[in-house]
Amino acid sequence: MNSALITGGSSGIGYGLSEKFASEGYRLLWVSKPKNELAKAKEEILVKYPNLEIHTIAKDLSVEQSCKEVLDWANTFGDVDVLVNNAGFGTYGYVNDIAIDREIAMINLNVKAVYLLSRLFLKGMVERNSGTIINISSNSSFETIPRLLTYSSTKAFVKHFSRGLNEELKMQNSKVKVITICPAAIVDTNFKKNGKMEKVKTFEGLVATTTEEVVGDIWGAFTKGKSFQISGWKMRWMYKFNAFIPFRLRMWLTEDETSEI
Repeated sequence: MNSALITGGSSGIGYGLSEKFASEGYRLLWVSKPKNELAKAKEEILVKYPNLEIHTIAKDLSVEQSCKEVLDWANTFGDVDVLVNNAGFGTYGYVNDIAIDREIAMINLNVKAVYLLSRLFLKGMVERNSGTIINISSNSSFETIPRLLTYSSTKAFVKHFSRGLNEELKMQNSKVKVITICPAAIVDTNFKKNGKMEKVKTFEGLVATTTEEVVGDIWGAFTKGKSFQISGWKMRWMYKFNAFIPFRLRMWLTEDETSEI
């Protein structure tokens, strides 16, 4: 039985993608921080897929040793064929106004955990010469965004690291693939609420997308063997013309409703 380990699997993109893997007979391994959310989501998905084998573990991946603990836990169920680094959160505001501890926790989760989990699970995949790592970046990785500065910087790391790692594997003639996903702003998740971004224009803007569309794009990239996917058809369209859009207009599209150009 193939296994898919999904961080943040109990909600949002992670849950939607879990349903895709479940429908194909994969074993699911979920890593999320909230225990109650894990338990509730597990009950829900088992109603839809009663024969699903699913295992969960509550871990705060912003704590470094958690990544090695996840590896040891996952290995008790056999090889992991697909690793999805989906867990993450954002902060919003001027850098000098945001609590440093909050931003460090975000950097540890969005960057350090993605790096460590990729490295830890990559070893076994390379030895078996099979496997896929799916890393969730963001459309914000293409632009420096004031008041989303640290978050967009973490997602820029994910994009550069993931695309470069995939190229390194190609150079080594490895069959292991790293897929980089860059979703547009998603309107129907708790991301903007948790990050206090309710008034940020991008979530209601021209290129906003939905969880369903993002999940479909990720699954399409995975099943079609793509290594890079911008998620959201409007964002893909906009990306083609990004170089021709004035910088100040791009900044305005990410500001809150009270901001001025």
